[in-house]
Amino acid sequence: MHPPLFRPHPLCKDVIDALLACHEENPYMKFLGACNNPKAALEHCLRMEKEVRRKENADNARASRERTKARMAELKKQMEESEK
Repeated sequence: MHPPLFRPHPLCKDVIDALLACHEENPYMKFLGACNNPKAALEHCLRMEKEVRRKENADNARASRERTKARMAELKKQMEESEK
């Protein structure tokens, strides 16, 4: 199974178009494997798209964690100074 194809998949647009064209050209044979190659290409492309998105999210989380850690250190320093 693949995710809904109406959602934007900018990296896989050509592959999605190829699969949809195959489904239109082979309305019954698609059930018997006529579109297996375009579907395998789509699955590979979606997997790569997910990997790119996962790396971006990990980088964003890492940056956010560093900002939070820096802000907490700053607040701790301010509290120590105010106690003096």
